[in-house]
Amino acid sequence: MDRLACNVVAPEEAEAFVLRAVERLKQLGMRITEPRRMVLKVLATTRKPLGAYQIRDRVLESGGRIDVASVYRILASLVESHLAHHIGAVDGYLACSSPHVEGEIQHLICEDCGCVEELSMPSSVSRAIDAALGGTGFESRVTRVEVQGVCDHCQSARAQGRKTRQN
Repeated sequence: MDRLACNVVAPEEAEAFVLRAVERLKQLGMRITEPRRMVLKVLATTRKPLGAYQIRDRVLESGGRIDVASVYRILASLVESHLAHHIGAVDGYLACSSPHVEGEIQHLICEDCGCVEELSMPSSVSRAIDAALGGTGFESRVTRVEVQGVCDHCQSARAQGRKTRQN
């Protein structure tokens, strides 16, 4: 996925996510409330996972009204609808960048700028993990891989002696 810079989402990409998300929620029979739309807009504008309090603060800064409990409920419904992901390594939520409904995914988390890239994971990786579980008696339902490192943008910035920042 081409990026303008770390954590910068092109306006047309953000709008496309909101439109796709609204359509998906309608297909699932969910109401499109103003708080839900505001949370979608916040998630659409960043590649950095945000916590519920950060999302609430951004909604308030934009003139909206929402409480943290509502943010958590909305996030839970977005994760369940495959429109957002919870990134455990940083305990934040991120808009789903691909229109998949289900599937194994991996997230590449930049330790410099905090951006996250979403990639489809080859089924061979999931099978290898299941094979490693082998005789443990553990039955996996979902396989998620979170890889921490440095994104290409930050690597280039480092090479040029520039600093990157987490937005």
